[in-house]
Amino acid sequence: MKPSAEIGSLEWKAVIIDGAGKLGIEVSEEQAALFAAHAREMVLWNRRINLTALTEPFEMAIKHYLDSIVAVPFIKPKASLLDVGSGGGFPGIPLKIMLPTVKMTLLDARRKRVSFLKHIIRSLDLVDVQALHDRLERMIDMLTSEGGFDVIVSRAFSDLELFATNALPLLNPGGYLVAYKGKRGDKLDAEISGLAKLAIPGGKGKQHMGGLRPHIDIQAFVLPGLEMERTLVIIRTQV
Repeated sequence: MKPSAEIGSLEWKAVIIDGAGKLGIEVSEEQAALFAAHAREMVLWNRRINLTALTEPFEMAIKHYLDSIVAVPFIKPKASLLDVGSGGGFPGIPLKIMLPTVKMTLLDARRKRVSFLKHIIRSLDLVDVQALHDRLERMIDMLTSEGGFDVIVSRAFSDLELFATNALPLLNPGGYLVAYKGKRGDKLDAEISGLAKLAIPGGKGKQHMGGLRPHIDIQAFVLPGLEMERTLVIIRTQV
């Protein structure tokens, strides 16, 4: 696909469908069309509010949509999922499109971005998904008797330890975190080493994890089309 190809064109959708296939993930024409609808709205809103620095169609297809859906094989279809720092809706909106039975919560600290997320939810007619204006560290006080989340994902957090400290207490028993990170190297390895020594404080949800330490699973992958190396860091708790 030429970099100038329009969002939603056959070439644009083919980048996602073919690229996903190389990652072992099947994307339908309908799902690719929903990605395109999301992308077009994001570009329009981006003229008024800061949703993304990335607006070139080819790179959007790969860096936003392919990157977001790499976690699909690690998420059960009916899981309750929290996307922290969702911004323009990544990875939450693409994951919801791919896994429509997931119960999704999109969280962002900027009100204007949440307004966009609510607009997208309505525009794409998505069900069992909500957008909240709040910060992750305040979520522990918002948990109901129903408990927390099965999966918490984020592409926004640069600090794994901060993400784990605030997010792990929000998990249901057996739940886990998925952090989207860049190429594995010394910096990421240092973050992971520090995370392995972390003792998670107890939470208010179903899962009380005082004294538990994270179990870390590293999944490296390459984004087709740009051959960009990326890493999923999957974090669970263990005694």
